[in-house]
Amino acid sequence: MIFIKNYIFTLCLLIGIPAIFSAQDKKIDKIEMLYDQGNYSRVFHKTTKLKSSEKYKENAPIYLFNALAEYQLKQKSRYSEKEAINTFKKYIALDKNGEYSITYGNYIYDLQVGLVNEIRAFAKDNKQDIAALKYKEYTALFENNVSFDEMIASKPIIKTTESESTSEPTTNNAPLPTENETVKLKSKKIIKEAKKHIGTPYKYGGITPKGFDCSGFTQYVMAKNDVQIPRTALAQSQSSKRIKQKNAKVGDFVFFGSNKNKINHVGIISKIEGDKIYMIHASSSKGIMITEITTNVYWGKRLQLITRITK
Repeated sequence: MIFIKNYIFTLCLLIGIPAIFSAQDKKIDKIEMLYDQGNYSRVFHKTTKLKSSEKYKENAPIYLFNALAEYQLKQKSRYSEKEAINTFKKYIALDKNGEYSITYGNYIYDLQVGLVNEIRAFAKDNKQDIAALKYKEYTALFENNVSFDEMIASKPIIKTTESESTSEPTTNNAPLPTENETVKLKSKKIIKEAKKHIGTPYKYGGITPKGFDCSGFTQYVMAKNDVQIPRTALAQSQSSKRIKQKNAKVGDFVFFGSNKNKINHVGIISKIEGDKIYMIHASSSKGIMITEITTNVYWGKRLQLITRITK
C-alpha cells in the first residue's frame, strides 16, 4: 500500500526545515504561484514539459503539481483523473521521506477533498459499489482514515451525557435576555464546546470526538448546540449569512480556499483582539487547535469569507 505520511510539523521545529526547502527553485515557485491563482492548465503544461527534462525528471514537486493540476482539470476530455492519480503515486515514490508533504501538505489536502467528495457523491446517488471502490483507492493513497460509513455520513453522531441533558434551573422572576445577550450566550456555549476537543486528532472524514476533519468538527460543535448545518466546508459557507470582517464576532465561521467557490477549510472564531482574529479548527497537522489567522502567512491570504449562523 502507498501512504502519505502525517505532516510532522513538530519534527520540523526540532530539527529545522530540510535543506531542500531552504533554496527554493524559481521554476517551482512560479508553478506554485500559478496553481494558487487557479491557472491549472498552465501548471499542467509547464510541469509536463519539465518532467521530460533531465533536471526535473525525478523532481517530486513537479510530479505533485502535475498530478494536482490534471485532477483539477479532469472534467475536460483531454485530461484524466486516472493519470492524475498515477502521477500522484509517482510523486509519493519520489518523496520517500515525506519531506515535501510537510511543505505542500495543504495542496495535497485539495486532492483529498476532491476524492472524498466523489465518494460521498456516489454514495448519495446509491452507487455504493463505486463509492466503496473509490474508498479503497483513497485508503491506498492516504493513511489515518475513518471507516467508509463514517466518511459518507451526512450528520455527526451525538451522544448526550446525563449531565448535558439536564437543563439548568431557571428563575421565573428573572428578566428575559436581550437579543444581544442571547447571541453572546450562544457564542459562549459554542466556543466552550469547541474547546473541549482541543488536542483531538485530525482524521479526514472524521465526525466524532475520536477524530475530526475541519467541517466534521464545526458540524459536530453546532449539533451539540442544537443547530444543524451541512457536512462539507463549501456547503457550510453557502448556507450561512456572509458578514464583513470588521463586523466579525466570536462564534462566527471563517472559510478558506483558493476562491469563494473552492472552499476547503473552515474554523470558528474563538477570540478577537484588536485586528487579530483567532480560530479554533481541525488542523491536518495537530488536530483541534487555536490559530491566529489575520497575520498568519498561510491562512491570512487564503481567508475568503466570514459567515454567521443565524439559526
